[in-house]
Amino acid sequence: MILEPMQTFPKPSISDANRPQPLLPPRPQSTPYPVDALPPLMREAAEAIAYYVQAPIELAGQCVIGAAAYLAQTRVNAPHHQRQDGMPCSLFMLTLANSGDRKSECRRLAFREVDESERQARTKHRTLVTEILCQADSLKGKKREEFLAEHPLPADPRTQYSDATFEPIAGDMIRGASQACWDTDEGGQLFGGSSFKADTRAATIGGLIKAYDSGFFERTRSKGNAEGSGVAYKRRLSILMMAQPVATAEALQDPLLRDQGFLPRFLFCSAKSLAGTRSLTLEKIAEKSYADARLQHYWERSRELQASPAYIVPETGEVTPPVLELTDGATRAWLIFYNDTEREQESLGEFACIRPFAGRAGELARRVAAVFACFAGLGVIDESAMASACQLVRYSLMEWSRYSEEVQPPLELTQATALIAWLKDPGRADKWQSFHRNELGKSGPGYVRKVANRDKLLGLLIQYRHLLSEDGKYFRINPLAEVAEVAETVEMRPVEAADTVRKVAENGVTHDEATTQNAVSASIRNASAPANPLAARISATSAASASKQTSSETATYRGEL
Repeated sequence: MILEPMQTFPKPSISDANRPQPLLPPRPQSTPYPVDALPPLMREAAEAIAYYVQAPIELAGQCVIGAAAYLAQTRVNAPHHQRQDGMPCSLFMLTLANSGDRKSECRRLAFREVDESERQARTKHRTLVTEILCQADSLKGKKREEFLAEHPLPADPRTQYSDATFEPIAGDMIRGASQACWDTDEGGQLFGGSSFKADTRAATIGGLIKAYDSGFFERTRSKGNAEGSGVAYKRRLSILMMAQPVATAEALQDPLLRDQGFLPRFLFCSAKSLAGTRSLTLEKIAEKSYADARLQHYWERSRELQASPAYIVPETGEVTPPVLELTDGATRAWLIFYNDTEREQESLGEFACIRPFAGRAGELARRVAAVFACFAGLGVIDESAMASACQLVRYSLMEWSRYSEEVQPPLELTQATALIAWLKDPGRADKWQSFHRNELGKSGPGYVRKVANRDKLLGLLIQYRHLLSEDGKYFRINPLAEVAEVAETVEMRPVEAADTVRKVAENGVTHDEATTQNAVSASIRNASAPANPLAARISATSAASASKQTSSETATYRGEL
């Protein structure tokens, strides 16, 4: 028998031996999403989307910002305090939300006009290509070649990518594309796809960072596959990624992604699920989102921006928009924000644990402010746009800090939580009330395809009484399934969950006997996250500096007004 490496997991409560026990430790409270910081037109659209979709406001807000960034990235540059030509206003955005939290529907409403424009452009492109090829096919030999030389096929107008990797996006840029938006509600495809495999991820990360910073793309292929090799300058790439926490848990703790500056470039939030609170009434279902004036005004502004000129050089495909300058008030607001986030990176500072993220906050605020100003139709970035941007970026830092400081449970517990949610999903619950472990391995989520991980997760779900089994082969969901996913108090102990399943199946012992056989004599230690001393600490430096600033200035970017 092959024993799994010993793992450490929270100890389930013994207050009720038959009731399922929480799998995950408690999580720190999140900061409310600052929807009021969005410019009025964008804020009202986000509120309307959240209302009609019955989705977290964080999801709606991020989607609206993502759509605005797509529209702005070829029309304005963000100001850089050292570069005369500024920098792209493209944004990288990451939103964590559970399955069923309606990510796709939020994105659909926010990107409605963008999607429609893309659909029309690609339909027209297909028609033109078909016409040219039909005429060419009526000719032969040299005449056909001459005709195609005189009537070259138009470039593919595609700018949106969902099920993609970095390679085809880079290839399209090198072949002449000017901009792209890589947006997906299955963010695990980015972190878990071929782009981030061990042998390519360093190159992919470097390529994405260069694309974000300056719009530079480079790709080198072998001589036998030279198509798509080359370089491209001054392109634009935005990323709007929405993902389930379980699909990104490992990646977000990856030192390479964090310390090399890839994740610190993302505007981040983790949405709180509304599942269980989304009841419908006859009055509610009679309301139509497309008739709401807030969304109609937002879509109208989106159409206006799409009809306005994009600053693209036809011969090279380079994007060369004007730089939106800062007003004096915007400069002061940015300096307050920049200096505050810089001070909070000291050893006892609020952002000491996320220095790579806080170190990029000033640049990110300028990009967000440029997007806000562009969507609002401003010719400059005023104080209001900058203050709003700083508030959003500070919220993102607080989310990164919360995500970094909370005690991250072992990946197996996160996957076990996701697995029981998958089994109990209303769309498949009838089929999976009872099942054979082999059936789960064949038809379950990807992370249970390997036998070792499947048995480990099944062992955990048995141990915590979410699943019941007599023989370790056939399983059924515990009928007492009114269970919280998060524990109020958590203790840790060593277990060998997969081996428990095997002993039940192979030796005919009961689950309790197998668990006892696997118990390791070790002290049970409290694994609850200790009280965070940073949350209650006010650094002397910050306090001294704050006394030199007006309370209204500080409150503006902190969102306290």
